Amino acid sequence: MAAPVVQALRAHYGDEAQIDFITLNKFKGATELIAGINSIYTVEKSTVEVTPQLKENGYDYLIDLHSNVRSRSLARSLNILTFKINKLGAARLSLVLGIRKRPVDHFIDRSLKLLSPFSISECTDNPWGEIAFSKPEMELPKKYLALAPGATHIGKRLPESSIDAICSNSDLPIVIVGGSDDTDLAKRFEDRYPSKVISAAGVCSLKETAHIMKYAQVAVGGDTGAMHIATAVGTALVSVWGCTRPSLGLYPWRTNPKSIILQPEGRDNRPCSRHGARCRYKKLGKHLCIKDVTPERITSAISSIL
Repeated sequence: MAAPVVQALRAHYGDEAQIDFITLNKFKGATELIAGINSIYTVEKSTVEVTPQLKENGYDYLIDLHSNVRSRSLARSLNILTFKINKLGAARLSLVLGIRKRPVDHFIDRSLKLLSPFSISECTDNPWGEIAFSKPEMELPKKYLALAPGATHIGKRLPESSIDAICSNSDLPIVIVGGSDDTDLAKRFEDRYPSKVISAAGVCSLKETAHIMKYAQVAVGGDTGAMHIATAVGTALVSVWGCTRPSLGLYPWRTNPKSIILQPEGRDNRPCSRHGARCRYKKLGKHLCIKDVTPERITSAISSIL
């Protein structure tokens, strides 16, 4: 979701600007999807690991899209003019607690506001830029549905009943994407539907995942990075929401106009947690919120896009 900021900066300053990116090692693959970056610096634990080199580079500005302990430490060390994202932590927590009803502004819109002192606005023709992708070694069908069922937190993961309904009702082959944590799940459905399901989970890089998303007829997934990749490459998307909600400001941004957002029915629209790690209904002995998005609604949304 940093891509639109990079694109806006690059479009404004052209090739003369040096735009570098600092991130954790585990997110380097995601950063490599973004066009317009000159160099990527990664750290394992602390920004101290790269601070000496960054000081030598002599930057003029720091755009802080995290506003956390690491990024604040980096800002102090570099001692340059810093523009820091407003994380709206209190507002987002108020949504979870039920105190606030009004949704917060999208993270990307807040990020782009950091550029207003430079009189820079988003790139309206292609705000995401050219997302980098590479063709996987595995053979893909000419037409297929991309499915991203997994997530770090349980409140964002698609239930197996929903995955099964998608697989059994689809007229298109299905390519399941995800990380190594999703390998067993994807393999089970590949074994269950050997003529229809292809598992790419734990096999493909993020660039290869972006390729799979880009050429899918439709993508389906929860509130995850795969959802944002599908949005960035312009694929029509069915996003399924559970314990997190679009009101938290991380919904699909500037998405394909055919895209559909599905939220739980029968429960209020208040998010259970900011990251999907907790479900207040689960504490009451009920099932997770995401199960209140029925398999029928998901398959119907897919059909309407196709």
